[in-house]
Amino acid sequence: MKIDLGSKIITIRGWRGKDKKAFLKSLEDKEISETKVMDTLVYSCIEEDVILSTQEFKYVLSRIRAISLGEEITIEFYCTECGELYTETFLLKDIMRFTYTELKEIQEEGIKIKIGEIKNKSIYIQKLAEDELYDLLLRVESFNNDESFTLDELMEKFDNLELNTLSSIIQQYNNSKFTIDDVNIVKCPFCKFETKYEFDELPEFFPETWFE
Repeated sequence: MKIDLGSKIITIRGWRGKDKKAFLKSLEDKEISETKVMDTLVYSCIEEDVILSTQEFKYVLSRIRAISLGEEITIEFYCTECGELYTETFLLKDIMRFTYTELKEIQEEGIKIKIGEIKNKSIYIQKLAEDELYDLLLRVESFNNDESFTLDELMEKFDNLELNTLSSIIQQYNNSKFTIDDVNIVKCPFCKFETKYEFDELPEFFPETWFE
């Protein structure tokens, strides 16, 4: 199955018995390896050699789940208006959408930054936990035509920017990057009260039978 992520098209497959077995085994470790889980659930199911951002990873995970176990997700809600409990069934493809605008270069106040793909998966995962700015830094191919910097040197360049300049650069990047839109309107069937719900955590994303 082909998936268009805006900046690239990847080929995925559904989970196999070995993937489920490896996933459950990784959960038994005292210190769960995030990288190992990611490799098991997503990267092992992608044909191409790619590095995904956290948002791309989440979206691809939902697509792999859909072709492996189905599109439907059933969620129980509590209505804060009338106090009733009710369940709704959704399709993953409807509640997990994304936005993306191609951005190859950022220009601001004499600064020119060339943007590419993430360079290193393990460093990306590690550094992103320290500072979200690394989501941008690890894509920078050149800074004012300089390509010879280290990651620490690049961070120093950003740290020395005027705040207005830095804010504008980050905003340009954030406005273009792959971003999941998982906020949807949910309506209570009893009182018709509507509320916005963010589908960031999905119950029964993995069937309960997996853990029995």
